[in-house]
Amino acid sequence: MSDLSEQLSPQEQSERDELARAFAEVFALAAGKRVLFWMLEQCAIYADPFASENTNATNYSLGLQAAGRKLISKLDEVDPRFYPRLLLEIANLRAMDRAAAAAKQETEDEE
Repeated sequence: MSDLSEQLSPQEQSERDELARAFAEVFALAAGKRVLFWMLEQCAIYADPFASENTNATNYSLGLQAAGRKLISKLDEVDPRFYPRLLLEIANLRAMDRAAAAAKQETEDEE
C-alpha cells in the first residue's frame, strides 16, 4: 500500500485523505453505520450467490457482491478495524432496537 501512496500526486493524496476523513466522519454516527450496513446487505454480501441453474441470477449476485467487497476494501483502507467494529456495533444497535420495540409493546399492552 505504501508503494501506491508514494506514486500519488499531491492532489491525489489530498483527495484520498479527504475521502478517508469523510468516511470516518459519516460512519462515526449510528445513522451512518445503519446506512452502511444496509448498503452491504443490498450488495448481497451476506447471501449465497449461487442460484442453481440460473447463471444470470448467479452472475448478478456475484456482481452485487463485488460492489460490496469494494466498499469493504475502502473501509479497510481507511481503518482496518472499522468493518469488524461495524459488525459488532450493528449487533448492538439491533439489540437496542429489539429492546425498545419490546418496551413499546409492553407499554401499549398496559394501556
